[in-house]
Amino acid sequence: MKRLISSTYIAVILLFSTVLAVAQTSDYQVKKNYEESYMELKTAIRDAMTVNQIDSLTKEISTLKYRNEEHQELLDDALYPETLESSIANLQQSARNSEHKLLVIEDQNERLDRLSNELSNYKSEIANLNNRSDSLRNAILDSEKSESDLSELVKRYRNSMQKRDEFVLNMIDSLFITYKDMNGETMAELSNQNQPRSIQIGDNPLKVIESVIDENLQILKSNDETLQTKDYLRMYVVQNRFNEVWDRIGNDLATIYGENNSQQWKSRINNKLTDWKASASKNMWASMDKYIEQNGLDIGAFDNNKSFYAAIESFINNETDASQEKMVTKENYKDFETFYNFWNGKIKNDWGQFVQEGQVLTMSQISTIDTEMMNWRDEAKPRSFVIPILFGLSLLTIVGLIIVLARR
Repeated sequence: MKRLISSTYIAVILLFSTVLAVAQTSDYQVKKNYEESYMELKTAIRDAMTVNQIDSLTKEISTLKYRNEEHQELLDDALYPETLESSIANLQQSARNSEHKLLVIEDQNERLDRLSNELSNYKSEIANLNNRSDSLRNAILDSEKSESDLSELVKRYRNSMQKRDEFVLNMIDSLFITYKDMNGETMAELSNQNQPRSIQIGDNPLKVIESVIDENLQILKSNDETLQTKDYLRMYVVQNRFNEVWDRIGNDLATIYGENNSQQWKSRINNKLTDWKASASKNMWASMDKYIEQNGLDIGAFDNNKSFYAAIESFINNETDASQEKMVTKENYKDFETFYNFWNGKIKNDWGQFVQEGQVLTMSQISTIDTEMMNWRDEAKPRSFVIPILFGLSLLTIVGLIIVLARR
């Protein structure tokens, strides 16, 4: 009997130990399974490439939570200081963050695709205009036509150049609008996800930009005598605008489209932009100086914005002082009219848009010169001597009458 009780007791202990071991194993397995599922979801969220993938993962997070609600107390203890609720909330927040980022990237991708198509159109149109301009320029160089026919060829050539520059400005504005709001994180994501993008979709903007710079450099260094000051001013504005936009978005473009050579692309384009800027500036100021000289004006030397403004201001002030010292004649006033016609007819009207956009002169400088011009006009304007003479005669008559009356 004692042996039976002893055997039963041992069996109960063994059964209890087995149950306890199974329970402990089960608790351990619950914790392990949860942690494995949690890490798998966390990794999947991090590596998700589309919003649809995030939507599927969000459903899996809800399923994970539902499956483990009956073990909440166990998991709260096992995950301390985290809890089941807080860990699930972390996954859900990660999914929301990833979804937001992917929505931004998908939106940017759509914008990039549209821009790529636009660039293809711009590139084709600019190429057509370049070919047309080259043909017209060659026709001008080889022309044996009459002066009127040659003048018409030059006019068509200059119009073609103007249209080409307008397309270039439209292209650079499209680039700026597309990329200006992109942040560094989005750029990095686009770069990682779209390494072969420039090959798969349309034209690589870096190649288009480089070709535009090369074309402009070729024109500026060709010593084209058919172009006028207004043309060089416009090309100066195009370069300034190009430089300004590249400074804002160049790094982003190189990040997305430069692939493994982003720094080389950036460095090469920066060097070409520097060359373009120097050539555009040199040609514009040289053309401006030549025009002023050909129109009988001598305002002194200048080769940049600062020296140009200083030369104009010094010229006006000197002429104003000279007008005060000289006897006022119509000849003196002609000097004023000659410069006034240049200032208002060319600088402010015919060239005004490019003078302001290229900051050849600022609005403040133009306003100051306008005031000084009015001072010069007041000093140079011929004065009528009729009234002073009549006043003198009247005075002499009155004096004569006084003398006569005094004698009487």
